[in-house]
Amino acid sequence: MAFVICEKLIKIYKTGSSETVALRELTMKVREGEFRVIAGPSGSGKTTLLNCIGAIDTPDAGIILVDGEDITKYTEKRRIEYRRKRVGFVFQLFNLIPYLTALENVELPMAAIGIPREERIKRARELLNLVGLGDKLYNKPHELSGGEQQRVAIAVALANDPPLILADEPTGELDYVTGRQIVRLFRDLHRELNKTIIMVTHDISMVTYADRISIMRDGRILETVTPAERDITKLLFSDTDELLTSLEERRKIILEEIKKLENDYRNGLLSLDQLVERYTELKNELNRIEKELRRMSI
Repeated sequence: MAFVICEKLIKIYKTGSSETVALRELTMKVREGEFRVIAGPSGSGKTTLLNCIGAIDTPDAGIILVDGEDITKYTEKRRIEYRRKRVGFVFQLFNLIPYLTALENVELPMAAIGIPREERIKRARELLNLVGLGDKLYNKPHELSGGEQQRVAIAVALANDPPLILADEPTGELDYVTGRQIVRLFRDLHRELNKTIIMVTHDISMVTYADRISIMRDGRILETVTPAERDITKLLFSDTDELLTSLEERRKIILEEIKKLENDYRNGLLSLDQLVERYTELKNELNRIEKELRRMSI
């Protein structure tokens, strides 16, 4: 298990002359062996926070203590060692090697730190059994469902037995039912293996499995509660009514534009090329908006 303390973290991204403040003097404490969920809307800084805790990124100011060590002071060599041995990452897009089997994908992190092959295979088998994929050892990612691929990714994260698991939107590419199964798996592994787990999510239906939930917005932790203490739905969206209204209004406008576009084409006011170009633009924007609305459980 691991305990994590973040104190006054600041992270600013610069693009040309513009700046985006991702973390604003963020402070958070995660207890040893805790299953913490960090929830909030897009752009609130959740992924940036997770990347800093995982030493993928470095804050511009503040400290991050993991088991009492300030990882922001690590050299690049120590950062690599930290990522390989002390942290397991689970991402939204699975990050599996497509030409390797499930077993080989789980072996890979162990090979990186020099564990002998026989020992690697034994542990990879055990972990795939643990996540319910004992019968899919030799399947490649394209032969597995989305939920099964995420189970392999969780086994990969556990490969080197890290005390800390960081999960970035692990249900983001999954349907509702499969997503619930994955979060229940995290809960069960947390209880069985005594791992400290920090998961970020847009999906408020997933937070009930956590020990505690941190509500994040605009680069800050607004409040940390247990699932039983507060109405999480109201807490998450109390300040986002304007955003939701804007998204819904934009969605209606796009649908009307698509309908008008089709009428204009039928009436000979647009060429086929013009129709395809504009329709593709509108459809892509509509897909982005609807995905965001789904994530916010609207």
